[in-house]
Amino acid sequence: MYSSEKSTKLTLYITYAFMALLGILMVVAIPGARWFFGDIIRESTIKIMLTAFYVCCPAGWLALIFIMKILRNILKETVFTADTVKYLRYLSWCCGFVAIASAVCGLFYMPLFVFAFGAAFMMLILRVLKNVMAKATQIKSENELTI
Repeated sequence: MYSSEKSTKLTLYITYAFMALLGILMVVAIPGARWFFGDIIRESTIKIMLTAFYVCCPAGWLALIFIMKILRNILKETVFTADTVKYLRYLSWCCGFVAIASAVCGLFYMPLFVFAFGAAFMMLILRVLKNVMAKATQIKSENELTI
């Protein structure tokens, strides 16, 4: 049976799985890319793709940590707090960093502009969500002061 708590816990477990997957990818990316692409694309293109991946990894780790913190706040039923707003802001900055890094690498390998656009769009969505959450947090604190 569906419940909000079960869904949140499932999302938290999926976040842990993505953390493990990112760790594994960081270890196997170099030999894996060379094996997968082989002679299909040039070595310089593989280097650009790997550079983009490794430059974006810290932002990916931070994003997963902030997602985990937001989910834990939801499980503790402390959603409308300044911390949640802060985590959403940081999460949007992570997406912004990935957008910029992908765009710079896209100057050398054009398909990376797709990732730059996707990350920039995700940043926009998160900024809107952060603003909605900030307003809801403000309204909640005002309502708590009302007798």
